[in-house]
Amino acid sequence: MNHWQLLSLTPDADERSIKRAYARLLKTHRPDENPDEFQRLREAYEASLAEARWRAQADEEVVEAPIAVSAPTPECPQPAEVSPLAIPLERLDITPAISPPEPSMGQMQQWLAEGKDRQLVDALRVWMASDWLIPFERRQQFEQSVLDWLESAPQWSPAFFDGVCKVMGWDEAQGTLPCEYWRWDRLIRRCEVQAMEETVRGDLARFDADKIHGQAAALLLKPMSDHRRRGMADYFTGLDWQRFTQLAQTIECQYPEVPQRLGLQPLDNWRDWLPASSYRGVYLFLWLTLSALVVSSLLAVPAKRNGLASVVILPLMMPVLMWFGMKAYQFWAMVAVAAGRLDVLLSRWLLPRRWYRQGAGLLVLRHILPSAVPAALACAWSGNVPWLRWVSPVVVFLGTIYFTNSALSGGKVSLGARALRAIKLKVGRLPWHMLKREGILVLMAVAAMAVWIHLHLKAVV
Repeated sequence: MNHWQLLSLTPDADERSIKRAYARLLKTHRPDENPDEFQRLREAYEASLAEARWRAQADEEVVEAPIAVSAPTPECPQPAEVSPLAIPLERLDITPAISPPEPSMGQMQQWLAEGKDRQLVDALRVWMASDWLIPFERRQQFEQSVLDWLESAPQWSPAFFDGVCKVMGWDEAQGTLPCEYWRWDRLIRRCEVQAMEETVRGDLARFDADKIHGQAAALLLKPMSDHRRRGMADYFTGLDWQRFTQLAQTIECQYPEVPQRLGLQPLDNWRDWLPASSYRGVYLFLWLTLSALVVSSLLAVPAKRNGLASVVILPLMMPVLMWFGMKAYQFWAMVAVAAGRLDVLLSRWLLPRRWYRQGAGLLVLRHILPSAVPAALACAWSGNVPWLRWVSPVVVFLGTIYFTNSALSGGKVSLGARALRAIKLKVGRLPWHMLKREGILVLMAVAAMAVWIHLHLKAVV
């Protein structure tokens, strides 16, 4: 394959066509990736360029030569025909000087600092199409200059960076990068951070405009009072909580610098604000403790010890009673939400900080007062056992508050759950899901109450 075939040109191609073909093939035959292919391309380019320049020079000499030609003499013999490929390239380099295109590089750098993205992209397009950048070394130096501009510029948009990459021919998928991967990854991350900042800024602006859109970003980042944040969270839908969780996790794990760039401070306890996934610990505790209390009160009275049917039926009827209690609590919760400002104020004054958690944890009207209802039932169902009448309301009240607080912990993983997970990994696939923290504590409470009942019955007999 000769040098014309390597450039995909005909032997009569002019100098401009040769330069265009060389610039086109240079994109796929880079010296840092294929040095052998680049060397053959460079040799073909120089040979074709030399032949085209020789042909152009020969045409000019034929036009300007005189008509009379003296015959050769022994003193002045006729010069032999010289092949154009035998002429050194330095003697054939008659290319006129090419000046850099306009605008200048200093002007383009100033446009980048001023945020004139469109003018800069158009200027880069002019430079990339000019003959000034045909030499590989000059083109590489120009790309490094543009790369340095991007790294030192204080701010630019991801859309602008994408436009620059298209004009400069930078494409990570094709491996045509102007720098090392670590520098390129830093630019890509800067684009991602800028895009995330623009997204959050837009959500906050929409929230300021109508108070409807962008509530997830506002709950996480907007500075507001506890009762206002509590009131906003009470009316969140499942989709709102999904957006809130995704945004909080993205900022916490991937882009922690975004709040600082916005001049805002995110919630440090955003997981506490997540709605409770399940109240099964509360229901299981109340069912077991109240059932055990009813059975013990029946067995404590000698006249009722033979009523084994009641001992079996009453615990089975307890879920029905709890269902009615749950419906009553839902009504009470609506009342507590309406009085949210007062509830937050009382809770901040009366409850410990680790329970209150800036309005995301336990509240007096919403959680503490309803916990007194099963405690009152425990006191009423204790029968004539004096110590049980005093102990059972305290156990039921504190247990209900404890399990309610655990359910309101949101996305936090308790120490007991982590311990059980570790045991499952060590022991194997055993039914450890039945021994969660709630179940263990409930069983302990029931066992303690059973011991007390046994000792009491023994003393009576």
